[in-house]
Amino acid sequence: MIIAHARASDLDQVMALEKSGFPKAQRWSRAAWGEELTNQARLVLARHDLREALIGIASFSAAGDVVDLLRVIVHPDERGRGIGSSLIRTGMDWAKAIGAHRMLLEVRPDNKRALTVYSKLGFEQLSRRRDYYGPGVDAMVMAVKL
Repeated sequence: MIIAHARASDLDQVMALEKSGFPKAQRWSRAAWGEELTNQARLVLARHDLREALIGIASFSAAGDVVDLLRVIVHPDERGRGIGSSLIRTGMDWAKAIGAHRMLLEVRPDNKRALTVYSKLGFEQLSRRRDYYGPGVDAMVMAVKL
């Protein structure tokens, strides 16, 4: 399995991953993902299996010396195999290469699997954003030095 730039032709598979990875109220729309996949200011990485099925995707955005990890989704059948970590590490390598000094992300405090992955990659909690995902659903803001 090779990590590569996601393609606009991946959009249908991205939407299937989005549906499997997030509750309806927190999903990105087809239009939002379509823009993400064609936006030159983004790095969107994809991991396909040997049959070309999309099994993981991650999106990053750079602003000055900070890169934001915007989204990571791994197919439910593929979770726990290091796919998300490999996508994030590749994004971290890209961030360093473009001169970024840290990476930021937001994550739900109840997303234990993601928190474990982020902690293993060196992310630490900076703050908490109240009601970020909706009323009563906060976000942890995490960062890692690159």
